[in-house]
Amino acid sequence: MLMEKKPMGSIAKLKEIGARKVLLQFPEGLKTRALEIASRLQEAGITAYISCDPCYGACDLKDSEAARLGCAALLHIGHTDFGVKAQLPVVYEEYPIEADPIPFLENHIASLKQYRKISLVTTLQFLSSLKPAKEYLGSKGIEVVISSPKVYAAKAGQILGCDPTAALPDASIDCILYIGSGMFHPLGVAIRTDKPVLSLDFETGELVDVQKEKIRIEKIRYASIEKAREARNFGILVSTKPGQLYFNAADKMKEKLESIGKRAWIIVSDELRPEKLLGMDLDVLVNCACPRLREDTRLFRKPILNPEDVWKL
Repeated sequence: MLMEKKPMGSIAKLKEIGARKVLLQFPEGLKTRALEIASRLQEAGITAYISCDPCYGACDLKDSEAARLGCAALLHIGHTDFGVKAQLPVVYEEYPIEADPIPFLENHIASLKQYRKISLVTTLQFLSSLKPAKEYLGSKGIEVVISSPKVYAAKAGQILGCDPTAALPDASIDCILYIGSGMFHPLGVAIRTDKPVLSLDFETGELVDVQKEKIRIEKIRYASIEKAREARNFGILVSTKPGQLYFNAADKMKEKLESIGKRAWIIVSDELRPEKLLGMDLDVLVNCACPRLREDTRLFRKPILNPEDVWKL
């Protein structure tokens, strides 16, 4: 059973900086709590506006929108500080969720005991589950490592879609075990390693080997590279989200593509969606935004390359 801790330590932080008006920003999975949190802020004397735009992480701050609304701060729910410089103060509310991992682990311990040493990871909301999971697995003779991230994530055992480094401490690991919900984060880990990656989903109770999905994604990637070799027109995608503003990479991609006889244009948008590209005669898209956008090839109905793929052309 999942239990949400009632957050709002952020109210005191907002009052400290004198923020009487704020913009609230939520990831999709926490929008069900938007009205409740806005109401609690208003009860504390803070006017709250709710952003209904999709939010993909702490790389995706709506600080300029908050400033235009006359807000004194942005309240960003469900993520840790990504290190993005903002136009106004940003208060991060982590919004943890308590889940007892032991019943889930007990159901799958026979499968897990084949591994001698496991790297244990999760997302921010479920970090409190790591310690009891480590203790339980240790009691079954499995060595468990909870490592610190090396790029954007802030806490031991925490992974992001673009930062799986906490899952990859060293070559001695036999398996990586993600506990939490969904396939997005464990798939991001699997793409970066040859080690087995298992996902224990708190919502379904299932233990899933991510290898099958990884193979599907890799086949699409290699097929995209082959198609790009014969293609002519390339659109280089750049997001104006403050943590995805990779114009230098886009300039290098344009130079590289033109040097091998391709035609390339840099295309800019806050949120990159297929319908925004309608009417443009593009054969291939080059992703200089979120690195995980490459997995949306089917959605865009065009090959999508990341910068490292372009160098293979």
